[in-house]
Amino acid sequence: MFLSIVTLIVVTPGPNLFMLLGVGGRRATGFLAVLGICAAILSHVTLALVGVGAIIATSALLFTALKVAGAAYLIWMGLKSLWSLRQGGGLSVPMPAASAPPTGGRAFAMGYLTNILNPKPAIFYVAAFPQFLQAGEPGFYATGYALGLAHAGVAFSFYALVVLMMGQLTRVLLRPMVARAVKAVSGVALVLLGGRLLLARSPA
Repeated sequence: MFLSIVTLIVVTPGPNLFMLLGVGGRRATGFLAVLGICAAILSHVTLALVGVGAIIATSALLFTALKVAGAAYLIWMGLKSLWSLRQGGGLSVPMPAASAPPTGGRAFAMGYLTNILNPKPAIFYVAAFPQFLQAGEPGFYATGYALGLAHAGVAFSFYALVVLMMGQLTRVLLRPMVARAVKAVSGVALVLLGGRLLLARSPA
């Protein structure tokens, strides 16, 4: 279930994709930007685990409330995506202006900052991520980092493919029909997954 959600989040065109378009055609710098994105994902995981761990230590009731809030957040994201289709919304993110390709270190920083400063993954890891963790589980942090590494793996695989097939793949993703199809599928899937998590049994 976690992999389904993060895959939908990753493949939906957004700031990470458009940042990669701005990196330029050099594959080496593109891969460094992708590594920056993955490093930011693990930073989100670390911050979330510290916060969730504190909540669990304080109150199991608060942890359950956070799980409910996370499920509601997933449903809200799905409904928002479907509502944009009704209004005829496609991809409105502007294409980056042409510029000189960044150096390796700057490309990594661009990837990291684009993801770590994006409120969407931050909210996901605060609100939805705790639903996949078991309160009082002995391997709480190990499970959390395993999920984070899985997310980073999905992100690396997809964005590395974008770097390797920059022109062809991005042209397909930016077609209005494809963009609407991605929004429709992700919207329905997020609503269903959020509903399933909302009805799931609370952790012990």
